[in-house]
This record gives sequence, C-alpha cells and structure tokens, in this order.
Amino acid sequence: MLRKQWQSAHHRLFSFILGWILLVVINPNVLAVNADDFKQLVTDDAHPVQFKQSSSVKIAVVYPGFQSSDYWQRSIRSLTGRLDAIELDYHLDVRFSAPAEGVDLQVRQIKSVLSKEPDYLILTINSLQQQRIVELLLEQDKPKVIVQNLTKPVEEWFDFQPFLYVGFDHAQGALELADYFKARFPKGTPYGLLLWNKGVVSDQRGLTFERAVSGYHDLKASYFTNASREMAKAQALALITEYPEIKYIYACTTDVALGAVDALHELGREDIVINGWGGGLAEIEAFERGDLDVLLMRMNDQNGVAIAEAISLDRQKKEVPLVFSGDFSVLHNNSTPEILRTLISKAFIYSGP
Repeated sequence: MLRKQWQSAHHRLFSFILGWILLVVINPNVLAVNADDFKQLVTDDAHPVQFKQSSSVKIAVVYPGFQSSDYWQRSIRSLTGRLDAIELDYHLDVRFSAPAEGVDLQVRQIKSVLSKEPDYLILTINSLQQQRIVELLLEQDKPKVIVQNLTKPVEEWFDFQPFLYVGFDHAQGALELADYFKARFPKGTPYGLLLWNKGVVSDQRGLTFERAVSGYHDLKASYFTNASREMAKAQALALITEYPEIKYIYACTTDVALGAVDALHELGREDIVINGWGGGLAEIEAFERGDLDVLLMRMNDQNGVAIAEAISLDRQKKEVPLVFSGDFSVLHNNSTPEILRTLISKAFIYSGP
C-alpha cells in the first residue's frame, strides 16, 4: 500500500516537472518576469506598448472606496494614469462601497460586473466571506483575479492562486511603526490599540504591532472600531477615560486615526501620540496640523502602476510575479517640509497631491 502511494506521489511530481519544462522551456511564447525586474518596471517611467492590440482590455474593479482614506480612489487614478501612459486600450467598470456596508453589497456588485465578462477583476479580501467569494472565482477560467491590499498569499488555495496579489505589506508597515514607537518611548510605556474590523487588516497591522512591542510597552486595552471614524472616536474616548495614563494610541487605518484625533480634541488630550497608517491626503493634512505625530506613508501609486504593467505583460503572454508589494516611508515630527514634498511627489505620481 505504501509503495503504491509513493509511486503515485512520484508520478505526480514527475508530471508536474515535465509540464513545467514543456510550458516554460519548450514553449517560446511563455516568458517569465522576475520580481526584481517587475519592481524596476513599476518604478521606471512609462513606455508605450509595442504589441498589436486587437481589442480593448475589459477591467472590472470592486473596491470599499467610500472611506476617509483616499487609497482606493487614488488606486483608480494611478491605474488609469499608467494605462494611458503605456497606451494600452482598456474599458474600466468601477463599483464602490463603504467598508461597513457588508459583503452582500459587494456580492451584488461582483455579479453585476461579471455579467459584462471582464478580462480582469480587481477586488480585496478582508474577511472569510470575501475569501470564499474569490475561491469561487478562481474555479473559473475568466476573469483573471487581482487581489489588492493583500501581499501574503492565501495558503489554503495552494496552487489555485489569483493572477496577482498587489498592495503594501501590512505586517511590514506595522513593524516599521513598532520600531518608531519603541525608539520614542521607554520600556513600560502604557498604550492603547484601535483596530479596524475583524479580519486581515486588523490581524496583520494590529496584532503584528502588538507582538512586536510586547514585553517592551504595556498594552492597556484594544478595541475594534467597525471600520468607522465615528466608532473609532467613541472607542478612543472610552480608552482614554479608563486609562488616562496612556502615552500613545496605535491606529490601524486612516479612519481609525482620524477618529482618535477627534477624541483627543474633545478631551483636550493632545499630549497623547497617534500614528497615521497610509499617508493619504487626509493624514498628510492632519500631520501638517500636528494632529498626527508619525505617518507610515505608502508610495501609493505603485499599486495602480503594478496592476497596469501586470495586465500589459499578461497581454504579451508573459508571466508576472504572484506578489507585488510597494514601498513605505516613515514621516515623523523631525521630518523636514522638503522631505514631505519629495515623498508626496514620489507617492502620487499619477493621482496628484
């Protein structure tokens, strides 16, 4: 019995290796672009495509774009900006929702865009329900799925992965902010943690930060905010009322950070430090006013550019890396206005300041 199982496994491995050789080595039409070359393509200036375009590329987008963060809106502008710059003919179908509106609306939006038979579908995953939706899509040949705002492949999908994961590494960003707070505040400093809603963002941004400062800073309490600035304010008020000794609040998203700022203003507790997460326009303005002490700033437009270039390469029958993760920079109260202006021009190449 064991011998048969071993032979079966050996046969499957041999078949996989042979198939890969036939696909990549013997088939001259399949070319792979490695991660370093793809990153260089994204950060370089745009170059018009050189291949013949027989029809428009149909791209559908379903985003939770109605929120204080302008990340999703800018993603559209950077995507279309790069598509225009490389002169790729396309048709775009965009649907927005609010994060708190639930998955049901997103399901209806996905069904609506699928009825138009797009070549590519761009969406995000923050909950198990959204993950299940993508799993159903992956069982189909079309459209090719692009998962945005997630750079860690879903392990349960094994080889049935989407065309591309694109965004900014939540865990890496959390670790950079953890380094900042550990350098700024001494051991034993009390702090509070405001999470988004239950899901990937809170896990990878919030729990990663908590683990990184564990044993060095003293977490007093953590609260979910239901993806709402208003709820973030209410939870921050409760946090500060119960633990007035906290020195900083770690916020997982823009809406959470701005809600916490609202609470500090109401209580007159501007001595408490709050971070921004993302570095969009609302956060930059709050940083310039002194409401936010530190910003984790994404080089925002890299994700839209990466999607555009990946689609262009795919139309040329070239394989792209499974994951693209964009760059971060940390801005703090010692950063000069010149540094801020430089980062703004770098982050918002297509989406504007």
